[in-house]
Amino acid sequence: MEGEEKIELLKREYMKYMRIGLVLMLIAFLLMIFKPLSPLASYITAIVIFVLAFLPLEMARRISHRMALIAFRER
Repeated sequence: MEGEEKIELLKREYMKYMRIGLVLMLIAFLLMIFKPLSPLASYITAIVIFVLAFLPLEMARRISHRMALIAFRER
């Protein structure tokens, strides 16, 4: 039972980090498409946001790896 509870907790964290990373990527793409600032400033801002989006996505990847290890250990 302990493993299932831990997986549920990790699942919520995983979803939180995935949402944050995907929203940041969406914002970066929208900046590149619509260019609300000057074109150069929009591209530079989008690149910075795009790079920052990989931080929560990497955390989500690590959490999913941890969830898989817990699930396989229970078998």
